[in-house]
Parts: sequence; C-alpha cells; structure tokens
Amino acid sequence: MKRIAVLLVFLLFLAIWTQSLRQAGAAEMLPTVRYLGQGGAYTVGPDEDFIVKRLGPFRFDFEPGPTYSAQDSERVWAFSGASDAPPADYHNWHDFGYVQAGCVIEYVGIDDDEDGLVNSFYLDGEIVHTIEEGMVFSGRFTIPAHGVLQLYAADSVGIWANICEEQNDITPTWTATPTATATATATSTPTVTPTNEPTVAPTVTVTATVTVTPTITVSPTPSLTPSVTPTTTATPLAPESTPTATPEPQLDACLRINFEIGGHVARTGLYVVQEIGGRVLASWYAEEGWEDSGWIYVDISHPSVYVQVLYYSGPDAEPVVMDMLNAAPDTPYGWLTRGMCHALEVAWP
Repeated sequence: MKRIAVLLVFLLFLAIWTQSLRQAGAAEMLPTVRYLGQGGAYTVGPDEDFIVKRLGPFRFDFEPGPTYSAQDSERVWAFSGASDAPPADYHNWHDFGYVQAGCVIEYVGIDDDEDGLVNSFYLDGEIVHTIEEGMVFSGRFTIPAHGVLQLYAADSVGIWANICEEQNDITPTWTATPTATATATATSTPTVTPTNEPTVAPTVTVTATVTVTPTITVSPTPSLTPSVTPTTTATPLAPESTPTATPEPQLDACLRINFEIGGHVARTGLYVVQEIGGRVLASWYAEEGWEDSGWIYVDISHPSVYVQVLYYSGPDAEPVVMDMLNAAPDTPYGWLTRGMCHALEVAWP
C-alpha cells in the first residue's frame, strides 16, 4: 500500500508539473535535421525519417525511414521529432498573422543555398530578423513590438517554426506627440526670412500668453508668432533663392532566367527576354543542360513591366515562348520592377 501511495503522489506531481509547463507557454519541440546529400541511397537510424526536395513543382515530401534511394535531382535530409514536411517557400511571402511584443519566434529550416539570396522575417514591412544561409539552419528571436509578422523567401526554403509558443516580458517603445494649446495676442505679423543681417536693429515688443497642455511628460517648445512694432525702417533684404531639386536616379531592374523550379534544363540556343510589345531587354546563349543565366541588369521602359522569355534554336528558327512558373497574377507573363532583382522561373511548354 505504501508503494502504491508513493506512486500515486508521484503521478499527481507529474501531472501538476506538466500542466504548469502548458500554462507557462512551453514551446513545442522542433525537429532535429541533418543534410545527407543529393542523389544516391541513404540509411538512417530507427527514430529518423527523410525529407526529400523534389522539383516540377518544387516541394518537400516526407519519406519514412530507414532507407531511401534518391534520384539525381533530389536533395535528402534525415530528421526526427516531427511527422510532416515543411511548406515549400520561394519568392513569396509567408504570413504568420498579428503578433504581440515579446512573442518568441523559434525556427529550424532546410535548403537555403549560400548564394547571397537572404531570407528575412518582417514586422509590418520592416526587417526584424535575417536568416543565415545553409542546408540546415536554425534561429530564435523576440518580437520587439506589436505588428503583423511575415517571412519573405528570396531563396527556396522549408521552415518549421514555433510562433509565440513562448512570451517574454518587454516594455514596448512608444512614440509620443505632445499636444499644446498656444494663445498669442499680436498687433502685426510680419514674416521675414533674412539672408543677411539688417543695417539697423528694430525695437521689438512681444506680448504673448502661452498655455501648454502635453498629453505625456515632455518638454515641448511651442512656436509662436510674436507681435512686432518696429520703431525704425529696416533696409529691404534680397529675396532668398530657391535651389533646383536634383532628380532621383532611375534604378535598373535585375533579372535571371532560371530552370530549377520547373525541374527542366536549358537546350542549346538563344534565350531572349522582352517586354510585352517587343522591346528586347536581354539575351542569354545557353549550352545543353545549363540551369541559370546569372543576374543581368536591364533598363525597363516603365517602373514595372510584363515580360516573356523566347527561345531560338537557331538563326532562322521560330521562337518558342517559355512557360512562366512565377507569372504575375492573372497573366501568363513574368514581371520586372526598377530597383529590384527578380528571377524568371521558366519551363518548357
């Protein structure tokens, strides 16, 4: 009986402790992941399974362990601690919704090539955290203020994330604007913007009554228009010249032709990027099996334009219009914008 009583007390204590963890917002466990390679056959431990990256279309799939034989184009990871593959994000926004200040973000991810395309978390459109590149990566940060949290995937990536499973106590930073009421009695209100000192000094009499009521504790300095009664005549001043504004520079757009997402490769020939209407922006000669043109800077005719990619197998060949996998909404066309680099993800029709 004594042993049974001790066991019951232990179980009761364990239940209370588990409940306290839930009330404290303890985060769920994120998976443990390791990169195995691309193509080939793999064997993992009894508690591990596989995540496989596949193309055409781009996605991450779950495959059960302990063995898997990958195709040449497939990348493979071993993972444990989760039963689902992560969502596949590329050149898109992933919305997490509204979060509060102090919310803790914890994540583990895969497939971020070290190519300078940096993935970042945004809060109300401003970057709050950048992700380090790698075949496996992880991180943790705290949201500094209330707002809408998003992830922008500049490169192909899959991420498991705990969003606000934990909450830190922080003091939000508030921006205060004092409200002041000013009353002034003036007999005249001259407005002068001098560019040099007047030849004589007028006598100025200022009569003003000011009442300032700030909404928070601040030290506002109200701007008043004093009453001025000049007793002498000042020498007229030369008018101030207005400088000519320098026009903003017109930024180039940046593009690359990429076959990766469609799971295809280039055929030998010339690829031409042109605006809808025929204005040629760039050309790329590719050999059989190439996948990416690299970044090309171009001058587009408008702030944003629709484009298409044409393939020519030879000088007299009819062009083939390539399928655009990341087309602008409700169109078959790609798009470019000044000051932005954007990949044109193409596939053979």
